[in-house]
Amino acid sequence: MSKSMERYFFEIKASPPTEGELRKNFLTSPLLVKDDCIFFEHLLKPDAATRLNFHQYGDRTGCEASVNGFHIVDFCGESSNVLAIAYGFLQEFVEFWRNQFDEGCIIYFGVIPEEEEFGPDVTFTFHKKRIGENWMDLKKIKTATDAIMTIEI
Repeated sequence: MSKSMERYFFEIKASPPTEGELRKNFLTSPLLVKDDCIFFEHLLKPDAATRLNFHQYGDRTGCEASVNGFHIVDFCGESSNVLAIAYGFLQEFVEFWRNQFDEGCIIYFGVIPEEEEFGPDVTFTFHKKRIGENWMDLKKIKTATDAIMTIEI
């Protein structure tokens, strides 16, 4: 975990993602399984669900991570406590995943600090763990300039 991520991560206190749109779109319906990939149904365009092009993303892992990525703030309405809501969402997603799947998952949780033009915000994405496929080099995550945390389930 980078120093920036540590600073932001440990300064916040988790709160559940009480935001209706965040919960409704990502935690109340099962994840969609399609062609050995797992997606948030809310983020998968209807036409893409019938014809996924994995080569466009490099492989299945790249496809999952690209499709499943979103900004938490886009689903937080007027909330000023985006970091706490995001951390609560992260905790609930881990349980949500464990209740549906026995296989591994890698979550990417990136913090955009308040000093940035559109911050604070948190980016969230995940993909199923696969041998020989990586979306991001996990060994180099500590040297990333962005505040990114990865969680392996």
